[in-house]
Amino acid sequence: MVKQMEAVTRLTNLAFALLDADRNGGRMLTPAWIRDHVDGYQDLSREAFLTKLRRDIDTLARAGVPLESATGTDGVTTYRLLSDQYDLPEVNFTAEEAAVLGLAGEMGRSSELGAFARSGWTKLAAAGVRRDLSQAPVFTTVNDLHRLPPTLLKDLLTIIRQGLRMSFDYVATPTADPVRRVMDPWGLVTLHDRLYLAGHDIDRDQPRVFRLRRIRNVKASRTPATHTEPPADLQRIVEDSLRAGRVRVDAVLTIPEGTALELAEAGTRRTDGLVELVDVDRDWLARTAAGFAPAVIVHEPADVRAEVIALLEEVAR
Repeated sequence: MVKQMEAVTRLTNLAFALLDADRNGGRMLTPAWIRDHVDGYQDLSREAFLTKLRRDIDTLARAGVPLESATGTDGVTTYRLLSDQYDLPEVNFTAEEAAVLGLAGEMGRSSELGAFARSGWTKLAAAGVRRDLSQAPVFTTVNDLHRLPPTLLKDLLTIIRQGLRMSFDYVATPTADPVRRVMDPWGLVTLHDRLYLAGHDIDRDQPRVFRLRRIRNVKASRTPATHTEPPADLQRIVEDSLRAGRVRVDAVLTIPEGTALELAEAGTRRTDGLVELVDVDRDWLARTAAGFAPAVIVHEPADVRAEVIALLEEVAR
């Protein structure tokens, strides 16, 4: 396995070196240059290096990388990559495929996967890809995926794949007591940066939707799920459930002038400087206020204030 990974890394480095050379003047690379500048060849004897290089060039060609070689009067063979033949055709994705890619992209921004993604960008930059990040906007994401333990996703996906019944604790709000639920799960759905579990609630005998970050202590049952077919598309089930279960609240916030316009425009600024919002979606209020913290402060209602604090504490961990 280690040797295989070393070979993949060496081939990737060689391909990007050839691509970079072609995009920066189209020069041919000599074996001597490759040995000095491409990781993976330095610790070999001259004969072993030339043999491995020829094999690697053949491997790239078989993989579809368009290469050109030329032998000079000195008998030295040089190489280059034909970048005009290297571009891939446009790729189109369905809505479902795009959602999966978006989810994977979010996962790639965290911890170990984030480090791997950054190393990938380093290789792309070396290949000639240019991007000015100095003007990129700075923002804080309040995203379910960043706060979910990886074991939770793994356990849920395993249970769903095996077609088992499950139980879990559900905490509706940060200040609420957990309630044990029993469910035949159908699948996971992402909607507006949130992840939901959809399935058939055994106790209530009806389809239910639960937000993943409010689920704790997931346990698989030995009993096979009996409600295995959802009555509709899972995305529609989640959207309909959320639409029916919206909680509306009135709120009072501190919003400095010129900031958090999304919140300020939804309310009315009082003579004391506080902003009053009437009949707004509770979840939207909590998430949006957390995104603009610490400039924005929720004074009322108390449960929304508590949820904003809980969101910020989770992000800070």
